[in-house]
Amino acid sequence: MKQLLKNGFIIALISLFLMSCNDDDGYSLGKYWITTGTVNLTDDYFYVTTDSGDDLWPSASNVSSKNLEDGMRVFVNYTILGDVTDGSYDYYVKINSLTEILTKPIFNFTEETTEEVKDSIGNDAVSITDTWFTDDYLNVQFEYGGGSRVHYINLVKDTEDLETEDGAIILELKHNKNDDPYNYLQWSVASFDISELQVPGQTSVDVFVRALDKAGEYQYNKVLTYEYLVKTPVSKSFKTEDISGLVK
Repeated sequence: MKQLLKNGFIIALISLFLMSCNDDDGYSLGKYWITTGTVNLTDDYFYVTTDSGDDLWPSASNVSSKNLEDGMRVFVNYTILGDVTDGSYDYYVKINSLTEILTKPIFNFTEETTEEVKDSIGNDAVSITDTWFTDDYLNVQFEYGGGSRVHYINLVKDTEDLETEDGAIILELKHNKNDDPYNYLQWSVASFDISELQVPGQTSVDVFVRALDKAGEYQYNKVLTYEYLVKTPVSKSFKTEDISGLVK
């Protein structure tokens, strides 16, 4: 199996292991960790900044930098080898694998958007379990039923249903399961570029995030503040046995 999946979605269960922190030293040497992060390319190599804000310098790696792109969103599986003492990075690590996270812009429904296009985006049930910001990305953790076919996931802004009564921009996670039977509960993360929401002269905008559940009712229904200038990383770590799915 390739260490880096280049086609923009998670292809299979990532069978890696996440170990809990050691209360004494903050981490355990030799243990495997997995979290979300962003690739940073240097002139001749790369490092990864996790969503918790840690810079990981790969003293050893199973992944070649030639397969990477600057700014790529990834699941990173790594082993901590030690602290970096000069302040340039946070940890020396071994990169065991990188898996590209599905990354997309907002899909805009306008007056010109046909019903055929809207149907292709889908109205199938999907459950949002968490959201967080990294720079200009809204990251969405979600669950859905399937297991046999490719599913389509998009974050939609509809000009005909643009804002809540309080002025928050409505963003709806849309799902097309392509008639895939509900064989297994699938789990995934997608990163959506929401920089188009920036308004000149403002430093933030409120967004209202929602999705349709199995009963056809909206769930999650949370107002989030997207800040343009203040980028506050949020720590995210995952149980890797839950990471699965086939989405694009």
